[in-house]
Amino acid sequence: MQVALDAAQPGDTVVVEAGATFTGNFMLPPKASSGWIYIETSAINSMPPPGQRPTPGGASHMPKIQTPNSMPALLVLPGAAHYRLVGLEITPAAGAPRVYQLVNIDFVASRVEAQLHSLAQQVVPGLAKDDNFPRNITIDRCYIHGSDTQDVREGIVANGIAVAVIDSYISDIHDSTLDSQGILVYRTPGPIKIVNNLISATTENVMFGGAGAATNPYVPSDIEIRRNWFYKPLSWIALTTNGSARWSVKNNLEFKNAQRVVVTGNILENAWQNAQNGCSLLLTVRTSDSGNSAVVDDITVENNILKNVNSGFCSVEHDDLCNPRVAPNCTNPGEAKRWKIANNLILLRDANAPGGFRPTGLNVAEGLADVIFQHNTVVAASRTDCYASLYFNVQQGLAWPLKRSDTQNLWILDNVLCRQPTGDWGGQGTDGLTSYMGDPSPLAPRYSGNVMYVPRGDKVQVFPRHNLSTATPITYIDPAAPNYQLASPKWAQTTDGSVAGINTDSLNAAMNPESMSSVLLQPQVVTLEPGQTVQFVSPFSNSSWSLTPPTGRVTARGFYTAPKGVSGLTSVTLCATSSGSSPLCASIVLHGSANSTTGRGSVLKRRDIAGHQVGMLLKR
Repeated sequence: MQVALDAAQPGDTVVVEAGATFTGNFMLPPKASSGWIYIETSAINSMPPPGQRPTPGGASHMPKIQTPNSMPALLVLPGAAHYRLVGLEITPAAGAPRVYQLVNIDFVASRVEAQLHSLAQQVVPGLAKDDNFPRNITIDRCYIHGSDTQDVREGIVANGIAVAVIDSYISDIHDSTLDSQGILVYRTPGPIKIVNNLISATTENVMFGGAGAATNPYVPSDIEIRRNWFYKPLSWIALTTNGSARWSVKNNLEFKNAQRVVVTGNILENAWQNAQNGCSLLLTVRTSDSGNSAVVDDITVENNILKNVNSGFCSVEHDDLCNPRVAPNCTNPGEAKRWKIANNLILLRDANAPGGFRPTGLNVAEGLADVIFQHNTVVAASRTDCYASLYFNVQQGLAWPLKRSDTQNLWILDNVLCRQPTGDWGGQGTDGLTSYMGDPSPLAPRYSGNVMYVPRGDKVQVFPRHNLSTATPITYIDPAAPNYQLASPKWAQTTDGSVAGINTDSLNAAMNPESMSSVLLQPQVVTLEPGQTVQFVSPFSNSSWSLTPPTGRVTARGFYTAPKGVSGLTSVTLCATSSGSSPLCASIVLHGSANSTTGRGSVLKRRDIAGHQVGMLLKR
């Protein structure tokens, strides 16, 4: 395999035999000329199409690339560029020791080497070479995983320029000695793209920053995170609670060093108390471990679902660990500014469940500035009250009431909240908010349009006009669907005139690929093979589906599965309807089995053309 990788030239496709196993530490070297090199499974036509993830059940259609030791199975070397990996299974060999990274994309081989390199650039800049980042590396429809019994510290380290991880399945990433991440990015200027993956890891499913030390000069920038499923299996709770702390659990997504970030259309599921309190999305600048240049600036988080989490969003405005005792080389506490958190659904965990702790929608850090929290919905677990919807942290040592606001230019608009806001010192109502977020004055335009539930035992507080506190339980259109758009009270005294809380149509549109979202928006033909499933997305909040003729099956959420008993070519029309709207339809062409080998009525696969190759085929 390494011979084939070394021999491949830009424009080549390296085809790796599906079902075969290749054991070693394989390197992707730089090439002399530009152009893409594809490294892909021989069963590419049996893989899900672009835009869909593989599953572990499809591993038979992939070659297995496994490391027998602690080194990466795939190492993208400094200066390597224009590699696309498609349909590969990447994993430790059975019985392998702890693996530090399954895929390592970096301009150095280790963190120690990086620190020495950065130090040399500072001391003798004329002798130290510039950082030679890998560039334009794409991981596409790959299955990257550990196992229940093996330690893998990182699935992918993505310290390159223009790195994309798309349509992939990353699972069983955990380490019994240190924190672990499905994807870790910390030493690169970016850009980085993470789209439509399942990512499952114990500590952080994905983290930006957190390594590189004070000499790291880079801020990962221009980051796109869309339509991923950040998932922690509930089976891990027994392994991480009740004194059985086999692995460390923290967050679904964390930013310690990043700027110009879009996070949209993702599901962040399951976060419980272990090494931290179970915050799903943590924005916490850390110059102490990420570099003195670290910031968490210009972050947009919208149209996401945070599900079964102790806390939705947590924040730290500056690095309180940047001090001589903890980080003697840290000279700058960093900053965290200009965030938009909008149209997110936060479904809190039951505080009495294993790993449950103080369910809270948004933890507001002391000193936080230039943040807007708008049209979010925070829902307590069934038959429970949340601990807080918004909780304001106050700088230690300050007397109450505060002489001046502890945050600056914070906007809380048009949300549906499971409780009235509070924080340290127990501030309530307009008086409390004036201490917490009264700068600049007046408060009223920046706290407006919110609906707040008042559980039994709480007092209805006085807030600025155009906010509603209600002791009547809040209801939603159809939580089972799930549709958590506000049903009652119908509160539209909002800053934009739309109902408070999330807009379900906008949330659903962001959750589904653009290519699928357009299926029912314009006439389009979709071609499927027997047993293949695709989701059709309707712009209607409540759709009824019909098939003409009734071939195959479609679920209430628009998932259509092609039947397996179809011969030749069959056409099916699928339509979505809603009361008062014209039907929107798509045409589905089913490729059934064929009686000949000419390819008529079936999909001709590349392996049929290439023959039954053994090992690897290099073709140009």
